[in-house]
Parts: sequence; C-alpha cells; structure tokens
Amino acid sequence: MNLWTNTDEHDQTLTGATENGHIAAIRGARRLSDRAALSLLRSWLLEDFGAAYCRSLGASRIFRHCYWIDALGGYTAKSLRVPDEQVHSPSRNGKGRKKNADMALPAALQPGAMLTQALAQEDCPIALHTLLLSAGSSTRRLRESKQSNDDSPTLSKESGIIATSWLDAASCLLREIEQSPTIFLLDPLGPTTFSYDDLAPLYKRTGPTELCFLLAHKQIEHHLRSATTHTAQANALTALLRSDRWKTLNAKEKVDIQGFARMFITSMRRHFQWSPQSIDLPVQNGPASVTSLPYTLIYATRRSDGLLIMNDALCQYRRRTYRQSYQGVLSEDWFAQQDQKRLDEALRQLREQIQRQGVATRIRRWPDLRQQLILDNFGQFTVQEYDRCLQELIAQQEVRCAWRQAPEEGSERIPGNEDTLIWR
Repeated sequence: MNLWTNTDEHDQTLTGATENGHIAAIRGARRLSDRAALSLLRSWLLEDFGAAYCRSLGASRIFRHCYWIDALGGYTAKSLRVPDEQVHSPSRNGKGRKKNADMALPAALQPGAMLTQALAQEDCPIALHTLLLSAGSSTRRLRESKQSNDDSPTLSKESGIIATSWLDAASCLLREIEQSPTIFLLDPLGPTTFSYDDLAPLYKRTGPTELCFLLAHKQIEHHLRSATTHTAQANALTALLRSDRWKTLNAKEKVDIQGFARMFITSMRRHFQWSPQSIDLPVQNGPASVTSLPYTLIYATRRSDGLLIMNDALCQYRRRTYRQSYQGVLSEDWFAQQDQKRLDEALRQLREQIQRQGVATRIRRWPDLRQQLILDNFGQFTVQEYDRCLQELIAQQEVRCAWRQAPEEGSERIPGNEDTLIWR
C-alpha cells in the first residue's frame, strides 16, 4: 500500500496551514513542491529570525528601519496582485474606496506588513520595509553598453514589489538603501549563475548585513553535470567559487552537494569574522519522522547578535518540527519522553564540552567562549541553554567567576565581558 503519496498532484502548498503562528507541513506529505518549500523557508526566516533581529536592532536605539529584500522568486502571479475585492470594495458609508485601495496589499507582502505593524508597537519601535523582486535573483537582461536611467527600478520608501531581478537591480538598490540594516534572500544559482563579483558588493557592505543564500540541490547537480560538457557553465562555476576544484565534486554516480556548499562558503569566508554557516531545514515526512528539504541555506553575518538569533531560530525550528511530527500518533507520550531524554543527554555532553574547551583554551570571557561553542554546534542548542550550562558548572565549582560587580545573593546572573572565568 502506498501510504505516503509522492506525486506532484499531492504536493502541499502550505497556504493557510498554520500552527501556533508558524507554517507547518500537513501530515501525510513526503515531498513538498518548490513553491511550498520556499513558502516554508520564508515564513520561518521572517517569523523566527527577522522579527527577533529587528527587535535587536531597535533595542540598540541606533537604527530606525531595516530592509527585507527577497529575491528568491517563486511567487504566483496571483500572490503579487492586490485582490480586486480589496481595491474596489467601498466602506459602509460608500466613501472609503480610495482609502481601501491605498491600504490593500498583495498576498506576498501581507506577512511583512503584519510584522511591521507589530514592530511599530514595541517599546523600541523599528520600521521594516519589505521589497520583493518578482523576477527572482538571477535573470539578467541583455542591455546596451550604455544603460538608460529609465531602466533603473523605482524604490519605494515603504514595502513594495519591484518587477525586476537582483542582477538587474543590485547596483540601484544598494545605492538607494545605502548602509541601512538589510536582510538579503538570494538564489545565486539559476538561469544566470552569479559570479563572485556579483556578490562582492554584499560582502563588503559596512552596514548591518544578513545574507541568506538558498542553494537548491537539484540546481547544484544540474550545474555540475552541465559544466562537464559546456565550457560556459564551467567558467561560470569557476567565477562563482573562485576555484576550479568543483571538478572533484562531479562523481559518476553522485554529486557532492555539501562539498559544493563548503566551496561556496570558502569563497566568501575572508569577508566575515565568523565562518558562514550551512543550514539544512527538516520537514515532516511521516509519523514521528522528519527529513531534510532538498535545499541548503548559507547564512553569513558580521554581527554577533545576528549569529545568536539565527542559532536560536534554527534550534527552535528543528525541535518544533520533530515535536509536531509525533503529535497525535500512537504512543505520543513515549516519543515525548524519548525526545526529552535525548535533550538531557545532549545538555550533559554540552556541559562537558564547555568545561573541556574552557580548560584547554583558557578563555576568560564567557561571551567569547559561548560564541566559539555556538559555531561548533550551530543550531543545536539555544543561547539560554549555553548560559544555563555555565551556571551549573559555576554552582558545581567546576569553574569560578570573578565578578566585576558581585551579583545579588540567589540571582541567576550570566557572566559578561567584564567578568572573568577562572578554570580549574
């Protein structure tokens, strides 16, 4: 019996399927369509990462706004249009037609608009401007050597949809947003493969920059296979990765997908203090069973708060996905108990790792050691769990903290940059 249908006709669209405010895969789907996978990715990034990142920027009281530039593409024409019923429906007194038309938004912009409204009501408000590039990332138009100013996209001060691609609009958009905090969502593999030179302006931005590059596994495989027989494609991969070592990834039977991601990270690493992270997203594919989406997300930042926020967002998403996979199944309590046992054991090993690495490196500042540990175990534990493990080690006298200002008795204070750890 074919219990888990695997045909495109049964791919889940995820539209309207939410649980606790998060898009969730509907039970019984082994495979998501590309559009559904992009919807899942966007929802997670916006709700779990984007919201927390904007609040962190707002708390600094330095930044007044942040841009969310989405060039992943994959939107339907319907989602990019304002519904006719919203534009033409008058208010009860018949005088609100123009106002309704001004407030109406395409479906693709509504999640960002809802988050913008929530951020505006925070104690430290910050404006989020969502810009969607309807042509995606890598469609490049053929142009004359002298480009007319009329071809430049019009950038709205508020959220909006721009009918162009990233490769066509990059120079104009970067000039307009200047050094404003920006989260970029890009697909460097597509009809036109990005080159390192296309991405260098993003790597060199001095303003707060969060880069999310989505690599589809089938695109990686297609490009590597094609490069063996097409010189143009081979040159394009070399221009992107700044190396021709990609030729070693193209085995006869299986392409090394993760090897490609590592080479991509290597090409950009020198521009970032911390190594960019390779992220795989799980999705439910059966009762108490999850599998990874056929995508790899490359995340890069130069801000320590961005790194911590993305770590927590990934950790919480992974745990939530597995927890949802066994809800409602037979022996749900048993699965929950086993899940908790695994977490308890993992935290025990984390405490040992903290002590071992602290003794070996003699790092005196907890934020510095915690950051190293997070890079080693990215997305496995939350920042709060790292802090709690250190508190337990201090309580067990495995490490002593020389406080710059003594904490109040019974308080659960976390050592900061001004406090010194003394390892046994």
